[in-house]
Amino acid sequence: MLKYNVFACKSPIDQSVKFYARLISPIPVNCQQLATVISEKCTVTIHDVKAVLSALEEEIVNYLRNGASVRLGDLGTFRATIKSEGALNRTDFMAKNIRRVNVRFLASPNMRHKLSVLNPDMQFMKAGDVYSHLGPVEEEQ
Repeated sequence: MLKYNVFACKSPIDQSVKFYARLISPIPVNCQQLATVISEKCTVTIHDVKAVLSALEEEIVNYLRNGASVRLGDLGTFRATIKSEGALNRTDFMAKNIRRVNVRFLASPNMRHKLSVLNPDMQFMKAGDVYSHLGPVEEEQ
């Protein structure tokens, strides 16, 4: 179940206020918890699962460092992207202009469907309202 808050946001153009949903950041599941659940669902020991997850992480990083994307079946695809400073012309651009490497994950169509609001298994729970920096906001009836 996905928990969300409702927050108010003012338009910078006309100062009108609209309300939007924002997911509440859950406590992340760590490798130990994931390994425990996986080992309970199959015949593999928790130590074997942890070893495989650790090796998977290491190999994904190695492939991304070497310019490959990594597709994990019905889970999705990991790929590296870069951020760089611009140069005035092509010949002035050098590797030192690259500032950061990011990792992007694109969910597979199967995973996107499983997390779609059209999927009857998806459930949402409203946790509360957040008005943050806007102060009290009058809602239209």
